[in-house]
Amino acid sequence: MLKQLLNEARLRLRITTTGPLLVKSGLPTVSGPDMTPVLTFRNGRQEPFLPGSSLKGVFRSHVEKIVASLKPCVVCYPFAGSEDQEADLEERRRTYRDSCGESFNREVRNNDLRRRYLEAHTDEVYARSCPVCRLFGSTWFIGRLAIGDAYLVSAPIREQRDGVGIDRLTGGASHGAKFELEVISEGVTFECAIHLRNFEIWQLGMLFVVLQDLEDGLIRLGSGRSRGLGWVKGAISEEEQEGWPGGFVTATIRGSDAREPVSELWGLGRWLNEQPAIGELGWGRYGTWHDDLVELPAGIERRPRGIRHLRVFTDQALAQLREEAIQHFIRRIQEWPDESAMRAALAAGGRA
Repeated sequence: MLKQLLNEARLRLRITTTGPLLVKSGLPTVSGPDMTPVLTFRNGRQEPFLPGSSLKGVFRSHVEKIVASLKPCVVCYPFAGSEDQEADLEERRRTYRDSCGESFNREVRNNDLRRRYLEAHTDEVYARSCPVCRLFGSTWFIGRLAIGDAYLVSAPIREQRDGVGIDRLTGGASHGAKFELEVISEGVTFECAIHLRNFEIWQLGMLFVVLQDLEDGLIRLGSGRSRGLGWVKGAISEEEQEGWPGGFVTATIRGSDAREPVSELWGLGRWLNEQPAIGELGWGRYGTWHDDLVELPAGIERRPRGIRHLRVFTDQALAQLREEAIQHFIRRIQEWPDESAMRAALAAGGRA
């Protein structure tokens, strides 16, 4: 699937702290606070930043909860091999399916023929993967979504705070358990790039759900969230940067986009032109839908940039795209077949 670039989406996300924030470095200081923010050398100095890997992990965890709320046993439980450490294994099995990566690992263990088959048929791996793994990736394929490190775009403001351990017996401060932490203050802004390639429309909706919850201040970042740290808000930047327009930008390769009407935005399933190939599920061989598209309002014109044609969504056009993509996301998750149905269809020769 990655041998062709069919469609892309990109944006710059601004994250502003609305309270103290601490993304710990994990390295002790020789003198000073016990906990400090992770730092990078930039602009000739040490600056705090938000690692893209941390942001991606928080976004994925947030989406997993949303998908599990829409329909149980659709999203996988990514932490394979920890069943003996789970307090409520039965509850987990009622909510999550087994890890996608571990499911494939079990199939190919001591079976080189099956391994070679799955490595050659990435369509089956993608089709059988849960919706979150399809977007964020698994141990068997790279995800569609890339999130860069978030760097400062405002002056860094840091402050020190005191903390103390609580004695579990008395409920008071534990003797000798005082510690210090350095946090990023309220009102500091970071910015990162987000890039999505070969997306399905419902995957745009999944991303928009995260962006909407960030805008509403419902996602917290970093350490100490139970102690009041980590409050942030996010918004799509509308400022042009490095020649790229602001807002939410989609792109297709010039020449290939002649098939896509100006009034439509196509997802992966429509680009692949997949007719239902897997039994009664209505899926193409990659597990996509043929009607993977949204109607666009008038005035969203293509503009050339290098080898690409861009479409820029801001204001009302962005709000309309977000609402329609989120509706796609909700509908697709509620229609998602269980893993046993998918495997039965494939075993019955449903692959095209």
